[in-house]
Amino acid sequence: MQTSKQFSLGPVAWRLVRPPVRPRRRSARASTRGRPSSCSIIGRAEARARLPGPLCSQAMAPSATDAPSLEARRHVTDLSLSALVLVLVAEAAVTPSLVELGLVGRHLSDASFMGLLAIAVWLLFDSSRLGRVLVVAAVGCAGLRVANLDAPDASLRLADALLAGFVLLLLAALALRYTLADGRFNLHRVAGAIAGYLALGLAFAQAHRLVAMHAEGAYLLLGQPAGYSTIVPRLNYFSFVVLTSLGFGDITPAHAVARSLTVLQSLVGVLYPAALVGWVVARVGRPPRT
Repeated sequence: MQTSKQFSLGPVAWRLVRPPVRPRRRSARASTRGRPSSCSIIGRAEARARLPGPLCSQAMAPSATDAPSLEARRHVTDLSLSALVLVLVAEAAVTPSLVELGLVGRHLSDASFMGLLAIAVWLLFDSSRLGRVLVVAAVGCAGLRVANLDAPDASLRLADALLAGFVLLLLAALALRYTLADGRFNLHRVAGAIAGYLALGLAFAQAHRLVAMHAEGAYLLLGQPAGYSTIVPRLNYFSFVVLTSLGFGDITPAHAVARSLTVLQSLVGVLYPAALVGWVVARVGRPPRT
């Protein structure tokens, strides 16, 4: 009678009310078999939400003596997120203003971006596939910047915009992966979410740069068509105006592709904080893992 009552609950409800199954104990010899020698990050029970970043991307079961090391490495990862925010703010807000005022030339602007790539790789590199792709893409982007400084060419400019946007998207993905990893949610994790937001804004600026490169007058500056050299120093500003839905109106998209890209970016800017707040609320309400 009890069995038929259980079946009447249905398979989904039965998973909710059935007694938990105790996991088998593994011997010490079996638990150490196949462990990586250089990574001691997080238990196998947490392998789905492993802590990535400068720590290590592989999972293994930590012993009691590994707990202080685990907390210290998590703290290093959190500090990396905060440091990344400062670098991205400088690239998004400080450098373009200096270029527009004529205080910084094109060469120094490119050097600043290459410095951003170097610091970001140093902060976020891990042994995962995404981390390795970031290193390769950042090296390629830096090489294109150097080549374009020595011999400016339209094809190099196109490849540079594509690769720079790809690297910034990788930075956003890594920053979000660190932010959403297991561990205590603190101000550094908030900084990681902000870093992902800033990296997305810079990536969209590169996309707008591609549009301006192939469609002369795709953007209007104070109601007048703006050429590529005029609009490029202002694209970071325009990108974050769109991303934050400010809409000042001093720069407006005139080309069909520019308008579509602007609509897509405004949707991302609205949905990003909503999705992140939903994740934080769900995380706070979730019972801790045992």
